[in-house]
Formats: sequence, C-alpha cells, structure tokens
Amino acid sequence: MATEEQIQMVVNSLYDVESCNRCGTRLRFGDLDCPRCGSDIEDNLRDWAERLVDHLLDKDDEN
Repeated sequence: MATEEQIQMVVNSLYDVESCNRCGTRLRFGDLDCPRCGSDIEDNLRDWAERLVDHLLDKDDEN
C-alpha cells in the first residue's frame, strides 16, 4: 500500500513543468500531444514517469 509520502510525491510531480521537444511549448497534465505543433509527446511522458519511479525507489531505499 502506498504511503502518504509516496502519494504526495506523485501529486507534486503532476506540477513538474515539461515542454515540447520540438517547439518548446509548455505541456499540461493530460496533454497527449503538443497543443501548439501537434508533436507526439510520449517520450516526454516516459521521461517524466521514469524520473518519478526512480525518485520513489530512491525514497524506498532510504527507509
């Protein structure tokens, strides 16, 4: 079961600012493609998810 700290880290990560690799437009939570140029942002989402998982695992290792 998730701890309160893990839940808070996930919620906080939703506010991480990501931008389109193609045109630099700021992406928002829920975007599946860039709202400006239409570029696929799956790579951005995967990078964000990897950072989040790594951060969660690092915190687990500390405990």
